[in-house]
Amino acid sequence: MRPKVREDKDETARCPFCRRFLKVPEEIKTGTGEILGGRCECGAVYVADPTGHNMGEAYLDALAYACGGDWSVCNTLAPDERYREAVYNYDPRSHKLREPKDVRRDYSGKIIFVKLDKEC
Repeated sequence: MRPKVREDKDETARCPFCRRFLKVPEEIKTGTGEILGGRCECGAVYVADPTGHNMGEAYLDALAYACGGDWSVCNTLAPDERYREAVYNYDPRSHKLREPKDVRRDYSGKIIFVKLDKEC
């Protein structure tokens, strides 16, 4: 019999803004190509970078996805004024998140969350 995992200790991917469980990132077609990500019920979007080597591109993709693909709007957004962000280590095999400062394991994958304060 498996011991019960406390909800506050469960590392399965959850939205950092509302704590809802997240779906596994999937391929999403955008105006500029495809991204690996998803959208939470609270309106936050997330984009995964499985290698952790394209964080800048993933960050811009998350902003553009949050703004419905309108690059002119996303380029004018300022963090902490119009949106909030969060970055985590991400293990795509287990769909688990870890704080970047967590040294227990060094996942190379990253996941970026963006939540607009109000719609673009």
